[in-house]
Amino acid sequence: MQTLAVTEGQILNELQTLDLARWSEVLDFIGYLKQKADLIKKVKAHSKELTATDLLQSDLVGLWADREDVGDSVQFARQLRERAEHRWEQQDAAR
Repeated sequence: MQTLAVTEGQILNELQTLDLARWSEVLDFIGYLKQKADLIKKVKAHSKELTATDLLQSDLVGLWADREDVGDSVQFARQLRERAEHRWEQQDAAR
């Protein structure tokens, strides 16, 4: 990805050539860029690799322990995968 060297002066010059009625759109876009940057920072801060210990200590293990509709968990997972595969096949066929 190529990064262009943009100066504050260039930004201000371009802003001055823009109709004043459109400045609110510029502010909206700047807000969007800030939110996107904040989200990227949060994702990076929370994207460490999990160890087996981390996983065991998380709320994921045992998440479905109280479900009565899941008998054999291996069979249930297999059925979920098969249903998902068939959905993808049906969507591909419809295209």
